[in-house]
Amino acid sequence: MQLAACSRDDAANAARPPTAKARVRDSSGGSIDLGGPPYHATAVTSPGAIVGRIKLDGAPEHDSIPVSRDQKVCGTSAPGPVSATTTGLGNAVVWIADAKTGKPQPIEKRMELVSEDCRLDPRVQGAVTGSTFDVYNDDKVIHRLVFGHAGAHDTLTVIPFFNAGQVVASERLAKHQGLVEVQCARHPWMRAYIAVFDHPYFAVTRADGTFRIDSLPAGRYKMMVWHEGAATPVEQSIAVQAGGEVKADVSIKLAAK
Repeated sequence: MQLAACSRDDAANAARPPTAKARVRDSSGGSIDLGGPPYHATAVTSPGAIVGRIKLDGAPEHDSIPVSRDQKVCGTSAPGPVSATTTGLGNAVVWIADAKTGKPQPIEKRMELVSEDCRLDPRVQGAVTGSTFDVYNDDKVIHRLVFGHAGAHDTLTVIPFFNAGQVVASERLAKHQGLVEVQCARHPWMRAYIAVFDHPYFAVTRADGTFRIDSLPAGRYKMMVWHEGAATPVEQSIAVQAGGEVKADVSIKLAAK
C-alpha cells in the first residue's frame, strides 16, 4: 500500500469533541451500553477462558446492497451488514460487561481502517481506549468519512479523501468507551463500526461465528453479544472456573428489514 500523504486529523475535521457517553443507540434503534465498572490490571492466577460460536436466529443469509455511484470503481453491488451461514454469524461483538480486574491492556494500540473498492475493512472491530487509528484510502474516487457515536447524532471527526494512497492518523476515535459508527457521506452503503472498551475482554466473531476471550480470572460474568442490526444485545451469564474453558454458544435475532 503506497502512502501518498499522512497527517493527524486537525481541528477543522472535528465538529465537536468526543463525548464520554458509553450508552448509544445503534442504527436499528437498539440501546447498547459498552461501559462498565472501572477496570484495573492485576495478576491473574489460573486464568480461564470463554469460547463459543454466535449464530443467527433465523434463516442464514448473505445480503447485498445496490451501488448507485462511481460504479467503475465501486462495482454494481456491495456486501450488506449480514454475513451468516449455517455455521455461524460473523462480525458480532462479544464482550464481558462487568470486568473489573484482569490481564493488562494490550501494548499495541495502533489500529487500521481501510477503504478499498468502496468498502470499509474491517466492517466491525474492537479497540481499547487510547488507541490510534490509521485510516487508509485505496480508491480512486472522492470519499468523505464521517465518524460519530452510533445513534447519538454527534461527530467525532470527518476525514475527506481525494487521492488513492492517502492515510490519516486519528486519536479521536478511541478516546472514550462507545460504539463508533463510520459512514461515507458520498457512498451511503459504506459503513463500519468500532467498539471501544476500557478493558481487554472482548472479541469480534470470525466468519464462521467463533470467538475466544481468554485470561479471565475465575468468577461469574455477564457476557454480551451485539451485531449490526440487532434491536438489543443478547446477555448471558457465564461462570468461569480457574484454569478452565467454558463453552458459550449464543443465537442472536436481527431486526426485521
